[in-house]
Amino acid sequence: MRGQKGMSYWGIVAILFIAFISVQFTLAVGGVYLDDFTMNKIITERLKAAPTDSNPEALMREFSQQFDMNGIRDVKVSDYLTVTTDGGIEVVKQYEVRKNFIANIDLVIHFKKIFDQKSIQAGN
Repeated sequence: MRGQKGMSYWGIVAILFIAFISVQFTLAVGGVYLDDFTMNKIITERLKAAPTDSNPEALMREFSQQFDMNGIRDVKVSDYLTVTTDGGIEVVKQYEVRKNFIANIDLVIHFKKIFDQKSIQAGN
């Protein structure tokens, strides 16, 4: 008796299912991670250029304008960022995004990062 050559029907179905889930996941969260990457870059660049005695409200306006210019329009800056000036400027970015995955299954993606102006300007 000779062995089977090639894939079985169920093997092909399994590969198609895995491919579908992978594509669906990428479509659901790819844009969210791209927006987060862009936000990190904007915050880092603004903190490099900002004077150490900057006004937190002015920084928030600059972040908001820069987010709008880069196409991140569904972000309310005051909900996502907290700026403190105790001993230097520190920006805390913390938020979560809920995206529909398949049917009634949602993906919840939580982002949190702390940006310290002194360490950014030092190149760390």
